[in-house]
Amino acid sequence: MRKPLVLLAALTCALGTLQGFSSNRQSLAGDWDVYIALSARPKFGFEGWRRMGFAHFAGADSNSVGFLKRRTGESLLVANQVVTAGDSVILTQDVRVVMRGAWHGDTLAALQYVNGQVMDRRFRLVRRSTPGVVERDYQVWQMPASDSLYAVTEDTLVFMPTRDGARLATYIARPVGSGPFGVVLQRTPYRRILHPAGVWWASRGYIFVAQHVRGRDQSSGDVADFGNYDHDIQDGYDAVEWAARLPGANGKVGMIGHSDEGRLAWYAAVSNPPHLAAFSPTAATPDPWVIVPYAAMAFGPINVYWACMMRDRTMDPNAAELDIGEAITHLPLIDLPQRLGCGQVPMWDRWIAHNTLDAYWKERAATTYIENVRAPVLSMAGWYDDSRGPTYYTDSLLNHSNHPNWHIVMGVGAHKGVDYVAGDFGPDARYAYRDLQLRWFDHYLLGRNNGVDTLPHLDIFVPGDNKWRTENEWPLARQRLTNFYISSGGHAQTSNGDGVLDSVPPAPGTAAADTFTYDPADPTPYLIDSRELEESLNEDYTALNATRRDALVFTSKPLTRPLEVTGEMTARLWAVTDRTDTDWSIMLLDVFPDGHAERVQDGLVRARFRQSMSAPAPVVPGQVYQYDIDLWFTSKVFQPGHRLRVSIASALFPKYARNLNTNGNYERDTAFVVAHQRILHDAAHPSHVTLPIIPR
Repeated sequence: MRKPLVLLAALTCALGTLQGFSSNRQSLAGDWDVYIALSARPKFGFEGWRRMGFAHFAGADSNSVGFLKRRTGESLLVANQVVTAGDSVILTQDVRVVMRGAWHGDTLAALQYVNGQVMDRRFRLVRRSTPGVVERDYQVWQMPASDSLYAVTEDTLVFMPTRDGARLATYIARPVGSGPFGVVLQRTPYRRILHPAGVWWASRGYIFVAQHVRGRDQSSGDVADFGNYDHDIQDGYDAVEWAARLPGANGKVGMIGHSDEGRLAWYAAVSNPPHLAAFSPTAATPDPWVIVPYAAMAFGPINVYWACMMRDRTMDPNAAELDIGEAITHLPLIDLPQRLGCGQVPMWDRWIAHNTLDAYWKERAATTYIENVRAPVLSMAGWYDDSRGPTYYTDSLLNHSNHPNWHIVMGVGAHKGVDYVAGDFGPDARYAYRDLQLRWFDHYLLGRNNGVDTLPHLDIFVPGDNKWRTENEWPLARQRLTNFYISSGGHAQTSNGDGVLDSVPPAPGTAAADTFTYDPADPTPYLIDSRELEESLNEDYTALNATRRDALVFTSKPLTRPLEVTGEMTARLWAVTDRTDTDWSIMLLDVFPDGHAERVQDGLVRARFRQSMSAPAPVVPGQVYQYDIDLWFTSKVFQPGHRLRVSIASALFPKYARNLNTNGNYERDTAFVVAHQRILHDAAHPSHVTLPIIPR
């Protein structure tokens, strides 16, 4: 399979104005990957092209028949007629649906029209060597589960009273019958009337409850208070106990929720309501200093999309059209919602008011109270999900000896699923959260002896092997924490330099270092599409590694055998700056045999938070400091011929707000200074990344 190289500069041209296509007529016959971008015209700077489907065409171009399908098999287009003229191609399904494209080298770029109106997305067809395979949901657990046997009734608006008199708008889907039934509860800031989910759960014999939190839609509370999370622990407790008493309920409640809803499930669990029998958050948002709104207490300006989308009592459907890519380059950051036309967003202002790990954040962190959790927890997500919830909360839970039963399922997906991750991982990479939650709740809510309580604690999909396997503990007991050291002759700027990554430590007597300049006016980029709310994808950094001189690049020799890295990763740098504060970022990449480099994970430390995120301390210009960096986690088999790469910079913008190098308030200030940086990698200062290698 070939992957298209997407350069920032190439995104400034709309499809209708593309120039310079090859005059050689291309053949559509064969198999293709289908990449999709979100809009009909390029906008907002970098945008992601996602492998959302596959295509096949039979025979010659003219009058050949073919199709475009999603990876899950749903039709995108059935081409009943194909007409080519020079570089242009018209694929016709019927009088309503047409796709018009043009050849760009060996890639077909196209737009789809329905009744003459262009759809708000673009397509690229990139040839692949094998037929596309429909991806079905892989059944991670094979034991029987409750079947769809019940008719369903729905109440779209029921008000639940809280202990302090608030009324929370609630949707209830019920199985028709006398019960008693287990209850599945989802507290949400998003949509309350969840008809598909309600029917799915209720038809299988569960009462399904979806409840809006305070400040959303018709629930009590001031919309300005949304996102404060000051009531959600007690409201979660009240909701569980109320749901357990619903007519027909058996008194056992299970909680679910995705993303922010997953954090709400953890908030309820730490209150230890007596009738919470189990819970299963998916892609749960962790504590507020971990990813949203801060990451290692570096502010995440890209979260302005979510803040603007959630600023009213219902979600703003137009938030995806905000030109965040342009607005985010301006200072101060506190004015970003107003620059985008969102008006005052109190949640945004509260975020910025607490730019250290203070009591405000600790009081709103589920991990502050996690020793109270007694309900068994099934946590699920994917290795490229930015939420980090399953491993983060589990690490905290396992610090307490009296923790309940726990289980983690990690696929290859991103926050919105596997379709957002570059690459082809075979037919088993996709799994369904609900299928596992159902079996978890069948045991803990209905008392069925299906064995989920005795399973090994982890089910993980290992990219590279492209297979699922079970593990007994986290981190894996057989991991070998291995240091990979950076070195160079002092010229590691760009991938064309002399930076080397190796497991052999630097020799005594060496005094090597590398330097670079960090200018906040032109920060080192991080490839992210602000409209996707996906902050942890395996984007292609080939061009940036080759051209940005404000980043150091260290690359290993080609691997001679498979190398599996599964677990949590860290980095240690010895570094010097000529300013009182700056950032140090590090990215791990996988360099393929053809030379393209995909991000695996990254991490950052803000120099003034090197000792504590609660008590910032400036650095002394010119002094050497040791910096320990959390590099998150992964599971990946680096194949023979691939190389490991580490890139070191002082920005990954706009994932992290720019450090202005002033030791000031970076969310309110506009003044900045340039920093001159030095990374040491001699025997006394062996800068390295530490990877959990799994013996094979």
